[in-house]
Amino acid sequence: MSVEGQTVPDTTFTYVPWNPELDSGKVCGIPTTFQSHKEFKGKKVVVISVPGAFTPTCHMHHIPPFIQNIEELKAKGVSDVYVIAANDAFVMSAWGTENEAKDKVIFANDTNTAFSKALGATVDLSARGMGERTARYATVIDDLKITYFGLDSGELKNSSYEAVLSKL
Repeated sequence: MSVEGQTVPDTTFTYVPWNPELDSGKVCGIPTTFQSHKEFKGKKVVVISVPGAFTPTCHMHHIPPFIQNIEELKAKGVSDVYVIAANDAFVMSAWGTENEAKDKVIFANDTNTAFSKALGATVDLSARGMGERTARYATVIDDLKITYFGLDSGELKNSSYEAVLSKL
């Protein structure tokens, strides 16, 4: 199923807004929510989805280039970058803190995997004890329209930083 050209699903995300106190690891922050249509309307955003926070490919290879090169993405007109997963908002916040994302990249929970389900991009990792998860993908959204959708079913390729950058 191709989702390019479609309107992005209107779903809820939960996240802990970054503040300097989180860097100590001694506070957890307070989760809040946002609706994708309200948050993404009138903007060009990149959403990167991963099967799990702190997992080897996600943590070591997939997400760091997006954080390290945020200014290059912004220079291409990207307003915001979101990293999403099925992990709860507290885990996503800790992962963002560990990656020193600060307020440059928003780490959010795809609540009940609703966003990813609507895109046909979930993966069942029950055999590994992880249940249903968000798949590995990246999407470029321009004023609620999906202009790029790169799904990976094996190696990191279509959802990589380089793939996303080439589509901006």
